[in-house]
Amino acid sequence: MKPILITGANGFIGSHIVEHLLSSGFSVRCLLRPQSQLNWLSSLPVDLVRVNYSDAQELSRAVEGCSTILHFGGATKAPDAETYHRANVETTRLLLQAAKQACPDLSNFVLCSSQAALGPSPSIEPLTEEALPQPLSVYGQSKLEAETVCRDFADQFPITILRPPAVYGPRDKDILIFFRLIKWGLSPAIGRGERYVSLVNALDIARLIKLILEVQPQGFRIYHVTDGEIHTWSEISGFIAKALHRHPLKLTVPNVVATSISKTLSMFSTAAGRVSTLNREKLREIMQSYWLMSSAKAVKELGYHPEYDLEKGVELTARWYRGNHWL
Repeated sequence: MKPILITGANGFIGSHIVEHLLSSGFSVRCLLRPQSQLNWLSSLPVDLVRVNYSDAQELSRAVEGCSTILHFGGATKAPDAETYHRANVETTRLLLQAAKQACPDLSNFVLCSSQAALGPSPSIEPLTEEALPQPLSVYGQSKLEAETVCRDFADQFPITILRPPAVYGPRDKDILIFFRLIKWGLSPAIGRGERYVSLVNALDIARLIKLILEVQPQGFRIYHVTDGEIHTWSEISGFIAKALHRHPLKLTVPNVVATSISKTLSMFSTAAGRVSTLNREKLREIMQSYWLMSSAKAVKELGYHPEYDLEKGVELTARWYRGNHWL
């Protein structure tokens, strides 16, 4: 059996995909940079290949013989546009060029893009794959450019673009701070008025990947992947509080205060050589009223049906956090 190659396999989403593929009987090759930590991969029966993306021959050898490439690597936080471009656009281009040279009979090249590439929805109506992308952030723009690079190779082999919204689940570090705040008795919300979002559990993304491998969509395809529901931040807070058995105090943070906090956090993070999670661009995205997308196309064409609704997914995540002493 030809292996499935995956980048970003040591990350939050990628590690769940690796485990799901292994449990389904697939052979998996994990492509890692020389300095990457193994994280959740160290005990798994995978083929680990470390590679320098700037070495075209080395990269071609690494992808040779693979049936499918799942590109889940990249940067979600970076200090500047150049770093985002290098991590999300150029890496995608180099990987596609290597695939064209070393495995032209590739069954599929799957890119994990983002709802950030699409941008917020103008109303309560979830956006479909036909909507015109209008990213707000440099990160979202870099993901959209990566999609464009993929389209340039669509005459070589089938290419599938996945656009997940906010992803949560076991091993997620980004939403962890929200769980911790609620555990400490606080349920913060930025600004007044409700905000509406799409969500998806990482385990459902892993299940969708298996469907893609089974269905083998042809040509150039884009799919949104969500849990099929419209959520509010109040609802999300409520389910987290329920899972943690807490009754937190609701705390409204005015926009101007949130902006000030964001600037302060960014300043300290820059001084420490890091990128703040709540940076100016992320705050701008959070302040939007609607981040909604429809996964009806994936349901129709791939037979996708999410296993985790919000309550079930939050309970699973909270249980994992507690079991691994993250909470």
